[in-house]
Amino acid sequence: MRIPARVGKVSFESSSAAASQAVIPLRTQAREALRETLGGATRVGLVNFPNHGNPGDPALWLAAQQLLRSLGVRITYRSAWWDFDALAARRALDDAPILLNGGGSLGDTYAGQQSTRVRVLTEMRDNPIIQLPQSIDFRDPANAATFGDLARAHPDFRLMVREHISVERARTQLGIEPRLSPDHVLALQLDAKLRSFRLGPPQYDVLWMTWGSHMPEHVDYWTPEVPGVRRLDWIDGQAQDEANWDRRGRWALAANRCIQQKWNPKSRWAGVTHRVAAITYDPLATRWVRRGFDYLSTAKVVVTNKLHGHIFSVLAGIPHVVLNNSNGKVSGTLDAWTSGLPGVHRATEGEEAYKIALQLLREMA
Repeated sequence: MRIPARVGKVSFESSSAAASQAVIPLRTQAREALRETLGGATRVGLVNFPNHGNPGDPALWLAAQQLLRSLGVRITYRSAWWDFDALAARRALDDAPILLNGGGSLGDTYAGQQSTRVRVLTEMRDNPIIQLPQSIDFRDPANAATFGDLARAHPDFRLMVREHISVERARTQLGIEPRLSPDHVLALQLDAKLRSFRLGPPQYDVLWMTWGSHMPEHVDYWTPEVPGVRRLDWIDGQAQDEANWDRRGRWALAANRCIQQKWNPKSRWAGVTHRVAAITYDPLATRWVRRGFDYLSTAKVVVTNKLHGHIFSVLAGIPHVVLNNSNGKVSGTLDAWTSGLPGVHRATEGEEAYKIALQLLREMA
């Protein structure tokens, strides 16, 4: 499939529309997998809201809510990883399921969200616990065994994963039979709040977005140091971007961080402050996701080994080259769901990725 010759606003919007059509089967599969996993539940809790500049996790938060609304399921309790309160959850949910936000945090690499997952499994034994589509990555087999024991001991734990490698890890490391589902961001519908991206022609030929050497998902790929190639990570420039948000976004960010710093679940005002924090979740998630699309749309072509750099590029119709990350979740997603989608190109080395990016640029000329 050839790339459209024009890469400004008009061709980008048409590419995005075409991409939206291409992912409809994946959105349908994600919705059906969630419907079956819910087992007829009509209300749920949603836990592990992520407030950070990596837009993939906030996008998962928004996508889960879209899918739940499409299924007629109400969310009657929400929390981040730091303000989950078992007593408040029981009052809001009775025996309804608790859903844990999807992503790549099931393991011993990212401690914050995993610790909340452990808390929920430990403290909420009267509620079904549904882990939305995750990638599994335990570096220490002992940690995997401990978590597997905890998960199997829960009366009703339902695990969803997003690639075949995590299916195998669930079976062999955790002793759990999971349900395979597309990453929920593939089901994200880009409404007006998320469509601020690429308001003009791209500024760079290539955006090179790969994991830094200090990050656990890093792979030591060769990277071009030439004009026209912009190297960028999701968190680069975050403070400046936050300062330029609109008034509602700045209020939500300040309120959320203030409450987190002072959070005390035993305070007489804990219920009120939790409700205020919960009001901030969706405005923050929307702005983090919109910022992610804005970053990707600054270039004609993207090269990435970040899973949601790939999926965001798919949704936005940006031609891109995909490299693998250290734990295999990126190649696993390509193998299971996305390798045949428009604009997706695959490479195994940095030099190869750059050559493909240059070829895509020549096709645009």
